[in-house]
Amino acid sequence: MGMSFTDVIMIGWLGTTELAASAATSDFHSFFFYIAAGIITATSVFIAHARGKRQLESIRSIVQQGFLIAFICSIPATLIIFNTGFFLSLIGVKQDIIIAAAPYAHTLCLAFLPMMLMTVLQQLITAHDKTRIIFLVTLAALPLNAFGNYLLLFGNFGFPELKLAGAGLATTFTACFMFLSLLIYCLTSATLKHYKILHKTEIKNTTQLKAIVKTGLPIGISNIGEMGVFLSSTITMGIFGAEALAAHTIALRLAGLFYAFPLGLSQAAMIRCGYLMAQGHHLKLKHAIVSVINSAAIIGISFMVIIWFYHLEIASLFLSADDNSATVLVMASGFLLILGIIQPFDAVATAIAGILRGLKDTRVPMLLSISSYWITGFSTSMLLAFYFNLSAVGIWIGLATGSAAFGLATAVRLSMQWRRGFIKPD
Repeated sequence: MGMSFTDVIMIGWLGTTELAASAATSDFHSFFFYIAAGIITATSVFIAHARGKRQLESIRSIVQQGFLIAFICSIPATLIIFNTGFFLSLIGVKQDIIIAAAPYAHTLCLAFLPMMLMTVLQQLITAHDKTRIIFLVTLAALPLNAFGNYLLLFGNFGFPELKLAGAGLATTFTACFMFLSLLIYCLTSATLKHYKILHKTEIKNTTQLKAIVKTGLPIGISNIGEMGVFLSSTITMGIFGAEALAAHTIALRLAGLFYAFPLGLSQAAMIRCGYLMAQGHHLKLKHAIVSVINSAAIIGISFMVIIWFYHLEIASLFLSADDNSATVLVMASGFLLILGIIQPFDAVATAIAGILRGLKDTRVPMLLSISSYWITGFSTSMLLAFYFNLSAVGIWIGLATGSAAFGLATAVRLSMQWRRGFIKPD
């Protein structure tokens, strides 16, 4: 999320059209990223259950199945992302945005495979409660990505000025750095090296592969149910012009940055709940669930307050001094105010989704995600934007409606599971 946030700030210095083009390309890329990453995320649930049941010998196979899934997903995704301009043209995005987006798509697509392989390693590390290394690698990656942008985006220190293509290359180099760093850690860490994840490949276990995909595919679809409607809204914004798309990009990138915190909490909840469920510690499981939900509520309310008091200052960070910046600033500020309203709903819903995934309850939450974000949220966006002529503002009101609906739906689902005795008292 931080890399995307940095990219938007630095690309925004090139101009409104470049910012809009990078947003359309990046979110089109993310559409496939969240599907594949969702499937791979299931490996952490299986690793947590294997640890809880003391079946440590199966963990290497689970990781290698994750690598296989990463390769399978990356082949079609890379090809599709490379041709982003073609797909944007099908829905009527402005031609100047499509032309500017093409070179960015041609280099950004190369980052997909290393990002997927890195995601597999993240699941292994997270399932063993060693998340500090992920934080440290990310901390190193952020300035590396920014420096890569500085060199290739603007052509400093004798490097070619590649503009958006340079930003895509910087992201690819940074993704490779993160993958290799985590791989070295997994091969040398006292906790993880005995798994020998690159030795004696065990990818022929089709039963286990099917089980991972069966659990992970609903997670990937749920991600698209939730994130996909936001990503689709970016592409739709291209219909209203570069200014609307640039303003939307500012609000959405900030949403992504804030989303990283409840998403991390959701990952922790998924691992912890899966581990406790496998061990049969039902009272500890209940305490963990209450703790996660309370923490998520605090996070969401805090972000809502920050946005409401500093929305103008935040929006101005992304803008250059061109003639369109004032228009973009006003639009972005309005979008940020709506974003602030939905922060508590979004944070709690994300945390509950992690809890349910840790309990291997993924199919019903998938349906709730699709119905909340697409049937309720997306249809409301389209209705308000085009039928009631609210344009870009209508899109964001619809997004807020979908987030509120999903928050309520997941809360009801967890409550029903609790009452049915799915979480049994000690």
